Amino acid sequence: MISQTPIEAPRTEKKIVTVTLNPSLDRTLTTHFLSLGYHNRTTDTTRLDPAGRGVNVSRALHSLGVPTHAIVLVGHDATGRAYQALLAEEQFPITILRREGRTRGNISILDTGHNHQTIILEECGEMNRADRQAVANTLIELIETGDSVVFAGSLPPGARSDTYAVLTSLAEAKGAAVAVNAGGGEPLLQALRARPRLLYLTQTQAEGLFNFPVRAYEDVLYCAQRLQEQGAARVLVAMEKPEGAFLVTEAGAWMAKWPEISGTRSGRAEALTAGYLAGRLQGRTFEEALRLGAAATAYTVSQVGHEFGTMKDVEENMEQVTVISTDDLIESSDPQA
Repeated sequence: MISQTPIEAPRTEKKIVTVTLNPSLDRTLTTHFLSLGYHNRTTDTTRLDPAGRGVNVSRALHSLGVPTHAIVLVGHDATGRAYQALLAEEQFPITILRREGRTRGNISILDTGHNHQTIILEECGEMNRADRQAVANTLIELIETGDSVVFAGSLPPGARSDTYAVLTSLAEAKGAAVAVNAGGGEPLLQALRARPRLLYLTQTQAEGLFNFPVRAYEDVLYCAQRLQEQGAARVLVAMEKPEGAFLVTEAGAWMAKWPEISGTRSGRAEALTAGYLAGRLQGRTFEEALRLGAAATAYTVSQVGHEFGTMKDVEENMEQVTVISTDDLIESSDPQA
């Protein structure tokens, strides 16, 4: 275990611990009219980011000024060493756990001519029982009462499908509120049984889970309510088209929208989640926390690569965001209303 933890002052604030079991070293290139089978030149500076959903949430939280500590499981390979070197430049506490095998290295190509993004994904090495135990031990050591924990990203090969469920139960037993993005499928369904405070997922993950198009707001609300029935107290859904998000809680449901912005789509769900969690940590209402998350997303999708805004950057996007109660949506669409 390698800790990259600055000397800490006496505890005055709650922190958000993130766990990334399947990190990726993401390379983002920009070209104009990508032509397959031919030589293509980049038109902008290439970005190299230590990514993965959990790490991205920590990076976004840190940019917003929220205390965070990232736990990352990295392979013993050249990509893993490069990943660790880039993480060393981050200015928040990080604990790196090493495992055998390779680390993912993904490539994203932004084509400004066709206005689309091509992503090439790698698989990582396997995670074993000892790796999961190392994560669990580190988590138990780091959590203090009142902290929150975010488990995020798909599970690596070899990981048991109940991995997030087991880790969620451990975190909750230590007094932490838990948010989960399990990548969909059986790991997500297993995690729900541990009753996390927040489940966040993308529109694509929701469609894969329920096996039908999740496009209209009625579809999103239906899926979110089913997920609540299965164990999630609150559900946050990042939509693909149009640009927007839904938050469904025990106190109500809201939809956020913002203008379509040109950039890469990297980190959009993590920016949304980090902004929402930051807002709740600051004592904002559900509606205002969703607005902050949406503004953080609007900033991130305007950038190239995994770039997250400061609170000043995000607040400058607040006016672009519209948040409306879904009760108002239902009333406006009801011909009898």
